[in-house]
Amino acid sequence: MKKLTTIAIAVLAMAACTPKQTGYQVNGTVADSTLNGKSVYLSDRYTNVPIDTAVIENNTFCFSGTLDAPSVVRMTLGQTRVNMLLDNSMVVTIADKNADGGEISISDNGGINDKQAKLLSDAKAISQQARDAYEEMQQEGLSNEEIGYKMEEYNTQMNELYRQSIIENKDNLLGAFVLGMTAKMYDDLTQLDSMISIVKYADRVASIDAHKKNLESKEATKAGKMFVDFPGKNIDGTPAKLSDYVGKGKYVLADFWASWCGPCRGEIPNLIELQNKYGGDKFTVLGINVWDRENEFKKALEEEKINYSQLYASDDQNATTLYGIQGIPQIILFAPDGTIVARDLRGESMKKKVAEVMSE
Repeated sequence: MKKLTTIAIAVLAMAACTPKQTGYQVNGTVADSTLNGKSVYLSDRYTNVPIDTAVIENNTFCFSGTLDAPSVVRMTLGQTRVNMLLDNSMVVTIADKNADGGEISISDNGGINDKQAKLLSDAKAISQQARDAYEEMQQEGLSNEEIGYKMEEYNTQMNELYRQSIIENKDNLLGAFVLGMTAKMYDDLTQLDSMISIVKYADRVASIDAHKKNLESKEATKAGKMFVDFPGKNIDGTPAKLSDYVGKGKYVLADFWASWCGPCRGEIPNLIELQNKYGGDKFTVLGINVWDRENEFKKALEEEKINYSQLYASDDQNATTLYGIQGIPQIILFAPDGTIVARDLRGESMKKKVAEVMSE
């Protein structure tokens, strides 16, 4: 089956669809006649709940209906998926950008899908400018610090582009969608809540709520907070939990890691060094394996000759969700009473922090 990139521009309403007085309408044509009889699906982008189904007839298809609220939807034909913003006032046309099967475009006669396309085009232009500037500065022999300073200017420019789009479209679905795209720009819960408060359809974009919950978890497990327990198992498969190690009267340097993670494995020699130097009644290193396969985890233990305790917690996402972890390694130092001393420890700064607490 050919992909949906064979869609041709549909300027007029499709024969399969009569113009609607209310509700949405999505029109499309396909150049590949072998697709006739195939079904095309609309579903919610975030929940996958089905919304509508259409059958391709005479190389055309049409969706029409009503939504309970503006939605980010996904159109699916075979393995091809196209996302769009949809509400009950829209007539949307699906089209190829060029005749030989290029990137799919979605047009709604100057509406929010067209605005989204313009936003992404502007963002792409800034990215290209940044790449060109980076290559030029490298050729000029600028230091990494000088290059980083200049690149920050492009980051600021990009962030402002997205922020302005959110503000300009705060009363329609595009504002919420862009906030969902860029939610990770906000690493402070107060800042994110401030943006959510001005965006009308924030509840329609699941990625906003997901990032908010992540920040809430980080806030609940920041330095000074008491540890949050979660289950796992020991290397031999017996049940275990974090509280079997943390809050037992010694400092615990806990490393959330996975066997496939290069930076994680890069920290293991540092952790072994700390275990050899300080391990005992007052300090221990604990590996917490996440997002991994058990056989790969055990293989890595042998390959790296790891000499500190392990808690296998890869059977679900509970461990990382509770601590707001979106990337690993994440290394956290717990005090003897279970209070979190520090997060985001790595390399020499980690060694320095451990030396500091062990000298007290």
